[in-house]
Amino acid sequence: MMKRAVLIILLLMIVTGCWNRKELDQISLATAIGIDKQGDHYNISVQLLNSDEITSSKGVGQRQPVVTLQISSGSTIFESFRKLTTSSPRKILSSHLRILVLGEELAGEGISKVLDILSRDHELRSDFNILLARNATANDILQVLTPLEKIPANKLYTSLVSSEKNWGVTTNVDLHQLIYDLVDPGKDPVLSSIHIKGDVAKAKSRENLNSVLPPATLEYKSLGVFHKDQFVGWLTDRESKGYNYALGNLQSTVVALPCQAGGKMSIELMSTRSKLRARFVDQQPQAFVNVRVEANIGEVACQLNLDSTFTIQTIEEQLNEEIKQSILDAVSKAKSYKADIFGFGSAIHRDNYKQWNLLKNNWDQAFIDLPVQVTVQSRIRRTGSVVESFIDQME
Repeated sequence: MMKRAVLIILLLMIVTGCWNRKELDQISLATAIGIDKQGDHYNISVQLLNSDEITSSKGVGQRQPVVTLQISSGSTIFESFRKLTTSSPRKILSSHLRILVLGEELAGEGISKVLDILSRDHELRSDFNILLARNATANDILQVLTPLEKIPANKLYTSLVSSEKNWGVTTNVDLHQLIYDLVDPGKDPVLSSIHIKGDVAKAKSRENLNSVLPPATLEYKSLGVFHKDQFVGWLTDRESKGYNYALGNLQSTVVALPCQAGGKMSIELMSTRSKLRARFVDQQPQAFVNVRVEANIGEVACQLNLDSTFTIQTIEEQLNEEIKQSILDAVSKAKSYKADIFGFGSAIHRDNYKQWNLLKNNWDQAFIDLPVQVTVQSRIRRTGSVVESFIDQME
């Protein structure tokens, strides 16, 4: 009994408890980080929560819900991060990071150094999303106050997820996925872009929160293309949709199609499935993309007989061609950048690793010459609750 008591006492002496705990009044939570490069120096911006304002139950207070700190004198990224402590009265905790925004100039020179330091940081998880600032610096993006969400980083995150699934011009890329694409010789990365729509100066003031029509908003644009770790150019919105069709990232979107008699109709895609393959035909690599779509007719602003099987088949053929062409346009733009963002090289590797080993050192040129066949099969499920539009009856 005595031995057991001594053992328990010894164990209690070596148990340290929460030795590294930090009280909330001792830390500042970082929800977003922006990294820009100007000349030889890195500009680091950190969006910090004003916890008193966020948790206030008395409505909008006198202070901003977030504050953005910036350091612009670091010659290395790690040095710039450490210098932020000269501006923050508390230790900056990055474990709750939601968004990382990279400046376009930095991305053009290469992002591998940024990712290296982030992957080494033991405080960071790898599930934060990475964006590319467009027509603005990363610091400008982090200073925009968002009316419908107190924490701008949360707004960026939820809008990104919703946009990818329901519109299709963006894609959700976290740190793990980006590094995976960089180290894969058969796949080049893409990042969603974010820009400021409206008055940049007013976007940073409380005026942006107190107006029914905010002077400025954060808006997602199309995808930025990387060759290895360097940003090389943009896709259009239509090409970005083509990319997401081919990769199966898109769940739902709206496609506008012309009517034969004039006017437009809108088709709502309810589900998309994609299969991307590659194989050697006569000792030459070829890629195949097969997309299956289920859709509903969402809007008809023209004369159409939706009770006709022939009309529905015609619409399906139009939809097939539109999706196919958007994919081919995205492939063509990627080839102009010499960036295999679709991962055709990885597909070839999976199909025949011996042939891939002969190709991979010259894959940039082989990708440009790669034949890509796209097939799309769509099916219109529903035409709406009425077959004949009341607009036709009015006319």
